[in-house]
Order: sequence, then C-alpha cells, then structure tokens
Amino acid sequence: MRRDRRHDDGASPVAVALAHLPGPDGTRPQDCPRDDDPQGDPTDHPSDHPSDDPADHPTGDITDDITADPTDDPLLTALARLPRSERPEGYGEDIDHAHQVLLSDAAVDEKKAALMLWFGRHQPCVFAKVAARANAHPALDVCWIDDTDLDRGAGHVWQRLQEARAAWKRRATEGLTSSLQVMFNSARLAHTPAGPELVDVMLILTGLYLPEWAPLEADTICLDGIPLRRPDGALELYAASMTTFFTGAHLTRTHDHRVPGGVLLNINAVGHHTSASYDTGQFPNRGAAVRRSRDTARRSVGNGGIGHPDRLRSTWHVRPGGSNEPLDSPRRPGYVPPDSDPERYGSLYHIDVTVNSLYADPEPLTGASLPPGIEKWTMMLDYFTAGETPAYHNAALLHGIPIPPDEAHGAPWKPEPRSGTELVF
Repeated sequence: MRRDRRHDDGASPVAVALAHLPGPDGTRPQDCPRDDDPQGDPTDHPSDHPSDDPADHPTGDITDDITADPTDDPLLTALARLPRSERPEGYGEDIDHAHQVLLSDAAVDEKKAALMLWFGRHQPCVFAKVAARANAHPALDVCWIDDTDLDRGAGHVWQRLQEARAAWKRRATEGLTSSLQVMFNSARLAHTPAGPELVDVMLILTGLYLPEWAPLEADTICLDGIPLRRPDGALELYAASMTTFFTGAHLTRTHDHRVPGGVLLNINAVGHHTSASYDTGQFPNRGAAVRRSRDTARRSVGNGGIGHPDRLRSTWHVRPGGSNEPLDSPRRPGYVPPDSDPERYGSLYHIDVTVNSLYADPEPLTGASLPPGIEKWTMMLDYFTAGETPAYHNAALLHGIPIPPDEAHGAPWKPEPRSGTELVF
C-alpha cells in the first residue's frame, strides 16, 4: 500500500513542518549545503563538526523554534492523528509478556531490562541477540524516550536524541559500542495499528534523530556515521544503518520488524563492530572477524516468524544462480543451509530502508507459505566479501573511511531512495 504524502505544490507536510528545525549543533538544515547546492560540498555539513565540549551543546528546549502547542508542533500534530486500536487478541505471547513491564509504571531501568530480555530471546537478528547480553563488547547503548518526552514536542525530543547521539558516538570512538537503540516507549504508539498516520510519526521521529538530512521520506536508506579510533590512533568513520520497528507490525507483511513497547529506531554499524572486536583481540586477524560478522548476518536470515502462529518468515535463504525463491530448509534458529548463496537472500520487503511504506498496510499475512505472486526482494550481503577498498557504494558498511578529528560526528551519506519496483539491492 502506498499513498501520496505531498501537497499539490510538491512540498510534503513533514517537510513543511520540519524545515525550521536546527541540526545537532543548532544549525538549521536549510543552511547546510546539499548535493544540489553548487556552493557547498554535499558531504560537508555544519552539523558534521560539533564540538565535544558539553557547553557547546544545547541544554534547553528550542522554544524559539517549536513550542508545545499542538497547532505549531509537527510531532504533536502527528501524534494527535494516530488512531488507537488495542488488539483484544494481543500481540503474541512474547510481546504481551514484555508489555507487563514496558507499558506499566515501572522504573525506566526495569523497562530497559525487559526490552533487553526480549531482544535476547525473541529478536530475529542474531547481532541484536548477542549485543543485548550484559557482558557484550562492543555493547548496545539505549536511549529511552517516553510519553512525557513525546508530549513536550519535537524540540524536546530533538534535544534528547542529539544528546544521546553525541554520547553514543563518543563511546563508539573508543570501541565501547557499535549500536544505539532509541526506544520510543509509549502505550499510544504500541496500540497504533499499521497505517499512514504511524508512518508519518516514524518519519518525524527519525528526522529528529538525523536532522541534517530531514525531512526524510519512506522507502529511503538512511545512514548515520559512527567513528572508531584504531590502535594506531587513526580515526575511521563507518556507516551505521537506521531501521525502525513497531508493535503494530505483528502479523503484517513486516511482522519481523515487530517490537514490544511502541516504536524502536535501531542504529547499528556492523563494520564498526567488526573492527572494534578485532582491535580488542577477540580475533587473530581481521579476516576472521569479517567471517564471523558475515556468518552472523547469514544466521539471521530465515530466523524470523517469532510470535507468528504459522511461523511465516520475512527472509529466507536462496540457492546460487539468480532465483529468489525460498530454499527448502529446516526451520531451526540460526540454521544456514550449506547449499545457500553466501551473498544473496530473499525478503518480503526491503529490510534496510529506514521507514518502509509497507508499514502503512495493516492487512495480516498468514499461512505457512508465501501467497502466490507476492512481490519478493533480493537482498545482498556482498559487502562482506568485497575488498578493503572496493569501488562499491556500500563499502562503508564494513570498511572504515579515514577522517580527521573534526569529522568524527558526521553523517555524510545522502539518504538513498529505494522504490518498490527495484527488487535487487
């Protein structure tokens, strides 16, 4: 399901609402040179060079730009449009159990522990399962945004996100973390079914995290940058994928992007994790670290269907040779068929776009097998087998880019649209 999200004059409502939001250092997005600005380098935004001095970061709400008046605030306006529809049948035993804590008045630390417990047991992604362990290194950082934060509006949420983003990147520079989970913990969001109104909210929230590229559109790959200081003192920047999950994905086509408690923004840098693990002596050489990351990614394929009555999975292994039809294989967690393609797999949707337009489709997808004629994507893992300096646009997902210190907080990659007609990535 798709919908036209633009006014007659071509400007999206999200663009109009967010155009005046500042970037991480207070610079307004329209003042940042873009790739269509002949006077500026598209990878050189003022927001790429914030100071590490806390005194240079905002400490109060941006009340000069956005107030908590719902008529002026894009986030409050979008939240007010959300339909509420609690499912009497629940969201699956795993999520319903997690909601006993996540949607209660428990302390935030208790809620974080409940989310990490769910990650460790019920997240299809093996990287997330491992990172959620208490002794994981690099670790998984969490930013917690609740209804109190959301009700204060876009300016307050922007501030909370940019503070968490800067703190995460400082820790990532030292190799302590490679993943940030931003949990928008809200019963209001958790009980919102898949639909265009929820897509609007998710685009605003992700734009508040990545304001230097806001406003964001659905079906677009957005990447943040995450720095790492190598043992020789050199700094490298890695691309971190940004994907969203939500409770209302339960039983829909995007079922494997479900999460308890509301909406989750997952920022994860596999290449950074690979290099940080190697640098701390967990592997004898970088090749071994890359192979472990590649194998972990392949073990995540076909690992979904958790909480689905028919165990219908969103991804599957394929045979080498071009077809993206599911390879018949045992349904065991983390199982990789020995005759599967090491660089390709099939998917019901593009799993790497930040906010998928399919999140607007509430129709359930049931049955033990895929419906005939359903659209399928072919997803690629070839960046794991590329060389150290491949001429490939996804190279930074695995290989760091040397950078000077003043570019350590940048996000230089322009969001890349992926339309529903492009079935190979």
